[in-house]
Amino acid sequence: MDDGEDEDRREVAAHIEWQKQGMWLVLWGSYTRRYWAFARWPVPQGGAVASGVDPDALYAEMRRVEREFGFLRWRYGSG
Repeated sequence: MDDGEDEDRREVAAHIEWQKQGMWLVLWGSYTRRYWAFARWPVPQGGAVASGVDPDALYAEMRRVEREFGFLRWRYGSG
């Protein structure tokens, strides 16, 4: 894969981070060939990480992690 394709994927990662309003740090791993997302809200020690081979897989994993760690309860205070 060339540097241009990696750059495109880094831009996609930045867009996903923007869409998630900074609640996730999102990166493209040029070595792993995966998208990685690290939770930026309070989670248990060790953090919460999601990854996917493409944006759709990453979004699905991020939603799973958000459910597991109660993101919506934390963000919106719902009970």
